[in-house]
Amino acid sequence: MFRTFLNWLEQRTNIPTVCSSVCNWKVPSSSGLCSILVPMLIFAFVLQAITGVLLWAHYSSSAQSAWESIFYMQFILPGGWLIRGIHHYSAQLFVALLGFYFLGLVLHGKYRAPREFVYWCALAMLLISLACCLTGDLLTWTLSGYSATLVRVRFLQMLPVVGEPLFKIVAGGPDFGTLTIPRFVVLHVLFGGVMFALMFLWRFFEYKAAILKAATNEKKTPFVSFWSNEVLKRSLACLLLMAAVLALNYKEPILHTARKTLGGKEHKQTTQLPVEYYRGAELGSPADPANFYDAARPEWSFRALYHFSNLKRTGEGGKEIDVFPGSVKYLPIFVIPGLLVTYLLLIPAIGHSRPGHFFNVLAILFLFVGFCYLTYASYHHDYYDPAMASFRNDEAKAAETSRRAIELCFAPEGIPPSGALTLLQRDPLHRGAALYEQHCISCHPFQPFEGEAEHPDFKPIPCEEPSAPNLYNPIRKKWIAGFMDLKQIRSDDYFGKTKFAKGSMVEFVRGDLKEILAEDDGNEKILDQLIEILYQDAQRETARVETPQGVEGLTEEQTLGFEDLSCNTCHAVYAQKGKPKIQAPDLRGYMSREWMIAFIADPTTARFYGPAVGDKGNDRMQSYHLCPNDAIMTMQEIETLVDYLRGTWFRYEPPKKDK
Repeated sequence: MFRTFLNWLEQRTNIPTVCSSVCNWKVPSSSGLCSILVPMLIFAFVLQAITGVLLWAHYSSSAQSAWESIFYMQFILPGGWLIRGIHHYSAQLFVALLGFYFLGLVLHGKYRAPREFVYWCALAMLLISLACCLTGDLLTWTLSGYSATLVRVRFLQMLPVVGEPLFKIVAGGPDFGTLTIPRFVVLHVLFGGVMFALMFLWRFFEYKAAILKAATNEKKTPFVSFWSNEVLKRSLACLLLMAAVLALNYKEPILHTARKTLGGKEHKQTTQLPVEYYRGAELGSPADPANFYDAARPEWSFRALYHFSNLKRTGEGGKEIDVFPGSVKYLPIFVIPGLLVTYLLLIPAIGHSRPGHFFNVLAILFLFVGFCYLTYASYHHDYYDPAMASFRNDEAKAAETSRRAIELCFAPEGIPPSGALTLLQRDPLHRGAALYEQHCISCHPFQPFEGEAEHPDFKPIPCEEPSAPNLYNPIRKKWIAGFMDLKQIRSDDYFGKTKFAKGSMVEFVRGDLKEILAEDDGNEKILDQLIEILYQDAQRETARVETPQGVEGLTEEQTLGFEDLSCNTCHAVYAQKGKPKIQAPDLRGYMSREWMIAFIADPTTARFYGPAVGDKGNDRMQSYHLCPNDAIMTMQEIETLVDYLRGTWFRYEPPKKDK
């Protein structure tokens, strides 16, 4: 009955015959480096295909959601960081392995008859793998990937006649935008499909070449059963590749452990991020089309071409000059690589004779050594050349921006519909320093006071000609108390370089206040109490609420302290009786968030210094937002700057483990 069943199954499906063929499958006996690389290449492609489909299922091809979907895969989707890391690093290793396989084909003469099509398939696979890397780099929609890809695609515009139309076809318009991402998704998937077809043809032509070689009078290639040592050898090769991919995914923890074990210097971060940040492929900050990233660099596989196209020579006076200036930039980008690919295609024809093969070996070795040297030179130039200090500084800033973007995504509000870039644009820690440098640093220094330690989140900003109070970390009791100190108020950190250095406040502190404090030891306590009240106000959002029954959080005795020290003579204070005689800033809610926003918007109002009249009133401070139609800064920017000065921003805290 079983034989009858097998006969029926054979007639209908041929499954028994297929199974028998698989069990008796014979393959050419393999040896050498190329034979080890073949299963590794196939396995690497399978890894990319599987992980690529999984990533595609969670990817959103929109400028407002591409980076955000990658963030979701990396940090939220269980195991997503590993899937993305395997896809990324298997692709990088695939390119490297293909390069070594191609090199081995030429060095061992395995491109000659009857293996010409095997060689051409390998060359086509190498070119398509590079195209996959080019298109995949943009899909993360990171600042670096966006900027680097934009530069590469703009090279198309150098081509006469067809350049501009080609750029618009690839970019989906006159510039990169939302339509660009779907185009690159299609190209990425299309190149993957072409790669699958090429790999099928590659193995087919390899098999045909072995049969043809066995049929000739040459040294025959023995065919052995696949299920012998061949399967073990190829399995070990695939395991080796998988180990390398996993090691690259865990490279940060491995390097951290190695540095710690060897006693090396560890890089300390101001905040800790989820463990997924340190594993898998790196995720940069979201792309910002309004701010091009000049320090963007291509991946390692394109570093040699990048460095070659930017070679410099020493001109007159020791000045460096581009070997390929802008007018002939098309030569290293299109012409020379085109000629190189043409030569690679002709290698089987050139190597038909022994002298031709010798020439091919020398040429390929020269190209390989040149590729390695240019790649090394590119990295060495960027990271060790003193002239590239600005690049390293920009790269460090980009890395910090990436950390901050990821950190902000874990805020309780989450990612807004407008995308993660909005979080960065509104973040006081990220945007505040830039706003301060743009609008404030020309007058106000921003550095620790003499003898003070640097705040971990407040990086000093150099000021060439300081002429106004130092606003470094102002929401602290010591900074506020400096205005009541005899020496500090006239120092350069306060009123020393302003017209207020000879004003009523300085005269009061150095005269009347000094006498008041000397009259009664209890007045020192009152001063300390007032400083504490001002410090508490500085930590508030708005001023305290005043009612007929009293002032929120203050006793009558505390409010009388302003009068005891004559503060009410110039300043509006809590429980004020009568108007101040001299125009000075309102001390109700002093340095609170609302107070600072209003002050920066317009310091010339009666609430603050009033308009500048002679040597009275406001001293050079601009009104940054008189009204929406007459504004140097938007209210959103002012609020961001104020929150930066106040040190109020979100910080990620790892979830506490249950005991």
